[in-house]
Amino acid sequence: MLERMAARPVTWLLLLCAVNFAFMLGGHSLWDVDEPNNAVCAREMLAAGNWWVPVFNGDLRFDKPILLYWLMMPLFHVFGVHEWTARLPSVMAISSLVLVVFYFGRRMADVRTGLIAALLLVSSLHIVVIARAATPDPLLMLCIGFALSAFLCFYLEEMENYRLLIAAYVMLGFGVLAKGPVAILLPALVMLVFLLMMGQRENIRKFRPVIGLCVILAVALPWYITVGVLTDGEWLKGFLLHHNIDRFTGTLQGHRGFPGFYILTFLGGWFPWSGLLAAALGLGAWKRATLQKQPVRLFLLCWIGVFFIFFTLASTRLPNYMLPAFPAAALMMAFWIRGHEEQAGNWLTRGALALSFSVIVGAGIALQIQWPGEWVYALCFLPLFIATFASIRLKLERSIPMIAAGMAASVIFLAGWGLPVFEHHKVTPELAAAANRAGFDGKSLATFRYFQPSLLYYHGGRLPMLANMHDVSVWLMQGKAVVLPQGALAEFPSAILPYLVIHKRSFGMVARKWLLLVSYPVKEHTISESGRDVRQGARMRDWQSQFK
Repeated sequence: MLERMAARPVTWLLLLCAVNFAFMLGGHSLWDVDEPNNAVCAREMLAAGNWWVPVFNGDLRFDKPILLYWLMMPLFHVFGVHEWTARLPSVMAISSLVLVVFYFGRRMADVRTGLIAALLLVSSLHIVVIARAATPDPLLMLCIGFALSAFLCFYLEEMENYRLLIAAYVMLGFGVLAKGPVAILLPALVMLVFLLMMGQRENIRKFRPVIGLCVILAVALPWYITVGVLTDGEWLKGFLLHHNIDRFTGTLQGHRGFPGFYILTFLGGWFPWSGLLAAALGLGAWKRATLQKQPVRLFLLCWIGVFFIFFTLASTRLPNYMLPAFPAAALMMAFWIRGHEEQAGNWLTRGALALSFSVIVGAGIALQIQWPGEWVYALCFLPLFIATFASIRLKLERSIPMIAAGMAASVIFLAGWGLPVFEHHKVTPELAAAANRAGFDGKSLATFRYFQPSLLYYHGGRLPMLANMHDVSVWLMQGKAVVLPQGALAEFPSAILPYLVIHKRSFGMVARKWLLLVSYPVKEHTISESGRDVRQGARMRDWQSQFK
């Protein structure tokens, strides 16, 4: 089967990319918090005709540089603002990365090796997830994946192909536009560690680092200068200091992790190929003298190792931080298979079978505990289990394509059946729709003690975050609405509560609490209440005066 695919490898790989990454791409709403953060930023920039300064909810957005927004904005302009248009840049980036891995695997070895590496990559769980997410991580993965693979090829090809070297530096420049200085720092560390391990420090100059830095700066620096000038340096300070240095030295947004965090998430992200990766890492060469005779393996180990050590040392830990090392793992598995065909086949099929069965059982139990009756959606992984079971006695030539096909079938079930069902657990689209039905436009909705970017994405306009009850009273007196947790009602005067209009009440899956969409009828009119006249507007003004 691999031989048949090797006759038209690009066609088969693009077909798998289309299924795994693009099928039902807009079939479910955006996931908080990253997806709507990025989509709202691109939408606001497009609406303002602003192509230079990232903004979110009317304020500067310091989190990420410009590249993702530059890709989203034309798509929004041509096709409209939708979930699938927000996610399409990620699909394109990861699909390109799959072809990059195939190309360099073929260039360094043969078509079969490149095809195996690409098949493993295109059907791994974390790659499928990130390809369907509106985040800048796929862009960084593509840039670093191309650059480091090109550096390895440059080294193997007698360090004479300078066009390839320049192309690698250009891609790193785009990586700086995608996620910042990390796109320079980590590839530089990989190359430095590799050459030192090879005992070839003198070859550093052959990579023309000064010229490379100039190329990178020529690509990225114009935008950084522009955004710095337009914001009087405020954006550069917020991004470089807070979202780079503070992210490394301190824990941001509660992302702490635990010892061994990246071992677990990296191996888990390679489902269903985790067993094969463990074997390729653990059973291959590790001694320096042996690795110096296997420069490809040494380079790939340096690639994975530098990312692992760097982000383990960082205080903020997220599974996505190891994603740029996925191309290295794919190539390592493919190269290890070449000399360990039978051993690799056993680790691959038995590992995939055990993992797929464990996921079905584990996910089913978790779903049943969390949402009784919804365990059935764990059966989305049943096609993968069947494929791995059927491939147990097959040779590697057939087992890899069969398991990849089983994973693709499971993705179809997940995207077309499993994920859409969970929409009723995501309440912000419901709250946004209720606000629109009640006549509260993009200037008439705020939040109190609660905020999710998806609420802003689905409602539009601006979404002020009210700081205290005085701000709430002022806002409600203007005939506007507020989204707040039900528990926040305890802060309202009891005399006001009977007159609050609750337009929507929903239980938030992320917030883990009941959320309310409320307003206050401020029109002056008299109501009879137990024989007494009560002016609602007067009551609200009395309440408001308590905060002056």
